Amino acid sequence: MAFEIVDGMTGTKHISSDDLAALNTATVGKADCVLKYGNDFALTMASANSATLGTGVGMVGGKRFWNQAATSLTVQSGTQGQKRNDLVVARYAKTSAGIESISPVVIKGTPTTDTPADPAVTANDLKLWRIPLDGINAGEPVRLFDPVTPLAAIGDSVCQDTGWVNLYSDSKWGSVRFRAKAGICSIQVNVYGINANANWKVPLAIHPRFLPERAFYAPLAHRQSNNVAQLWVPAKSERDLYLYIYTQVDANWDNYINGVVSYFY
Repeated sequence: MAFEIVDGMTGTKHISSDDLAALNTATVGKADCVLKYGNDFALTMASANSATLGTGVGMVGGKRFWNQAATSLTVQSGTQGQKRNDLVVARYAKTSAGIESISPVVIKGTPTTDTPADPAVTANDLKLWRIPLDGINAGEPVRLFDPVTPLAAIGDSVCQDTGWVNLYSDSKWGSVRFRAKAGICSIQVNVYGINANANWKVPLAIHPRFLPERAFYAPLAHRQSNNVAQLWVPAKSERDLYLYIYTQVDANWDNYINGVVSYFY
């Protein structure tokens, strides 16, 4: 059937795993992924030959699966003097009778004295972790996925509105304030009393979550001239999270600095 209702009664059993896989993929935006749930399939090494895979939810080819309790996995012994990468994957399988399953599998890599490569995976494998082995010792597992952000978290980020927040406010010398809403932050500047060639630090800082990924300078205008000042906006990863205003001419009552700067955060 080319056009089919899935979430509805038709009088016969009609919902297949392929129906759900298509809808899951359309909803999440990708067919192979880990969804944020439980402890996100955390992997710990109990010994060089045993790993424990934690709880989590994922999809392979749009088919959802979950691990409801910690699961033990066996890792084959390493080789003295050689290195090896093993992969932990979630593998989808389908029998000739149409029975489907998804289970954790440890894929053994090829030992080498050089830099080891990851073993090959199939289109039915969702890569979860790399286990590096050096001789007979197993190293710290390396995560090979980023959990998909839940819709609720995305909604909170998009809908959040801080309102206008003062970073500086003085009845004589003006104000600097910001507002973050729906992923966009706007900074409004209207200040006086900054001397020429001075670098003025705005007293309060914007919370890092509302700062951009990369720092930048933005132009600000003087009220009654063609002079331009600059606003320094730090990245959320900077040690110094404060805004700075730079000007080459005095900013006074007749020639104050003003402007609005907006960016995605």
